[in-house]
Amino acid sequence: MFGMRSDLPLRRDSVGSFVLWLVMVLVFMASLAVTVNSYIGVLLDNWNRGVSGTLTVQIPVGGGGDKAAALTVNKVVDVLKRHPAVAKAEAVSHAKVRDLLKPWLGDGELIDDLPLPALIDVEMRDEAPDAIAAVTASIKTAAPEAVIDDHRVWLGRVMSLAQGFSVVALTIMALVTGALGLTIMFATRASLAEFSQVIEILHVVGAKDGYVARQFAQRALVQGILGGAAGLALYAPALVLVGYLASRVDPEVLPDAALPPQHWLIVAALPFAAGLLAMITAHVTVRRTLAAKV
Repeated sequence: MFGMRSDLPLRRDSVGSFVLWLVMVLVFMASLAVTVNSYIGVLLDNWNRGVSGTLTVQIPVGGGGDKAAALTVNKVVDVLKRHPAVAKAEAVSHAKVRDLLKPWLGDGELIDDLPLPALIDVEMRDEAPDAIAAVTASIKTAAPEAVIDDHRVWLGRVMSLAQGFSVVALTIMALVTGALGLTIMFATRASLAEFSQVIEILHVVGAKDGYVARQFAQRALVQGILGGAAGLALYAPALVLVGYLASRVDPEVLPDAALPPQHWLIVAALPFAAGLLAMITAHVTVRRTLAAKV
């Protein structure tokens, strides 16, 4: 095994192949969980930067039609521009509203037939709750029918949902770690039972428990790294496939978010982490098992 000397015939171990395959599957699942967690984090950061300190004002089209709505929009924009807590306020063109709805409703006559409200984008200079409440009161005074959307409300709900997904991803990571530890522990015990006679001979010629434990730890380290590398080899095409399918979705529905460099470092370190965990678990298991027989 990579040139490491072993006095135990561990290459003929009946559970070796099983451990490799299981480590491959566990590292594959861990890689996906890390990717989901990283993507959600990047997505939330992008959304937070995009909507932080902004409001959207909707002016419904009433009985007066589009002309009356346009007059109301001009009135509200004028009020907002003079408000000290507002940095910028501008009406959204009808064409831009159509573009925003296109991913959901298509580019047909349906959009033209809808009574689309007039929109005003508001960029706040002061994001304090009192300032937002004052701006809202000013808008309601100028246009009682106006609807004000504070993006922090829906962003908070989305963040709660995303945090739930993150907890699920971290739970999967914890389960994968526990499953790997238990697998190595039971596999090591099975190997100890299989090579019990060889171990007794080694003890007779003077080998200590620590020496035997190192033999199993070295084998577990190699199995963890090789199985983890195979898991990453399985993860790579799966990630490419998911990226291809995601690229076919409109960016307005599923935004494109580049994963940070630390994500790739964590994923690359997973096989080594699996090998280290397997090595420590095997060493401790052998020492405790042999000590219990004394």
